[in-house]
Amino acid sequence: MAKKYGLKTIVDGAHSFGLLDFRIPDLGCDYFGASLHKFLSAPIGSGMLWIRREKIEEIWPLVCNDNPRSGDIRKFETLGTRSFPIEQGIGEAVNFHQAIGSQRKEARIRYLKNYWAGQAKEIPKVKIHTSLKDAYSCAICGVSIDGMTPEALENELFHKYKIHSVAIVWENIRCVRITPHVYTRLKDLDKLVHALRETAAKA
Repeated sequence: MAKKYGLKTIVDGAHSFGLLDFRIPDLGCDYFGASLHKFLSAPIGSGMLWIRREKIEEIWPLVCNDNPRSGDIRKFETLGTRSFPIEQGIGEAVNFHQAIGSQRKEARIRYLKNYWAGQAKEIPKVKIHTSLKDAYSCAICGVSIDGMTPEALENELFHKYKIHSVAIVWENIRCVRITPHVYTRLKDLDKLVHALRETAAKA
């Protein structure tokens, strides 16, 4: 639709890159940005910018470059002094990701999400806010408990059970975001389900 009206498209792929099995050019977007510390597991502070080749020349770098109108994507690497270990860590994260394989990684993480959410949705007072259909979700799943605010549930999970989650309150969304990763163990998810069952029983 954007192309039909001559609009440029920017994709915020923060949670998709390193998780879903896809190729950026196949999306048909003009620009794609991602946080690499999420599912790629690169160091915090690393990110990625992809620009369609014919669009590179028209975008100026944020930090001065001797040829800001260049069509070479490496003009954006003129960043001054920065952390070299972070950059080295990206390469190792890519190696780890490729060793597992995109398809296997996506399947594993979706399985983990469905493992805990499938059990949690059967607990009285617990609501799952994310579709468990493969076409609509992969790792991230929202959960809430009747009678508790998202902030209260987040605090209960962390302080009593040492489970890190994120409270989301945005427009019509009010839940806690649970996001397993490829290294999450089933016994960790069993602990989450147990925590939700105990918390819901006393809510």
